[in-house]
Amino acid sequence: MSESVMQNEERILLLQSYFSRSGLLLCNESKDLPGKFSIGGDWNSIITLMERGEVFYSKLYKNRASYLSRELYHQVKSFKQRVEKLSEKSKQVFEFIEAVDLASTQDVKNNLMISSKDFSACMNELHRELFVTVIKRERTLNDRNWCSYYWGTYHRWEQLKPLPEVKLDAKRIDVLLSTIMTEKQTQSLLK
Repeated sequence: MSESVMQNEERILLLQSYFSRSGLLLCNESKDLPGKFSIGGDWNSIITLMERGEVFYSKLYKNRASYLSRELYHQVKSFKQRVEKLSEKSKQVFEFIEAVDLASTQDVKNNLMISSKDFSACMNELHRELFVTVIKRERTLNDRNWCSYYWGTYHRWEQLKPLPEVKLDAKRIDVLLSTIMTEKQTQSLLK
């Protein structure tokens, strides 16, 4: 095994360990919450976990790129996935992605003939309400920190690795986030 593959596996283990203790990680650093680099992860390791269905990409925390553990996603989804919060354009984007199973950004924009600005607004809504997530990378644009994605719906993501039969419990959300948030912050997150 090459040194870079071993390093990636070590980073993946660090991320998995983190997600077993805390359910949410930001993409980039914040004064409030840890980002993937601060806990020893990197771009490739977080993408690998998303592709394995172990991490759900969202915009749950203050409309910022946020990664959710499977358990946190499972607990939080009953508070989110509110169709009534979506604009008509966002519903169209969701329906398109669901119909084609996987879609790149260009696929969505070209087929629905929407601008980059409208696409971003729709995807922000869909990520915030946990309707759409990353399924796999499309193209690596920069080995160290960026790639384009294939998007899929939460149904598709759940099929990658079916969710266990776990009792839904709002107190469990508090426990999963207690190492990084106050109870008041957690409640705000669920609104």
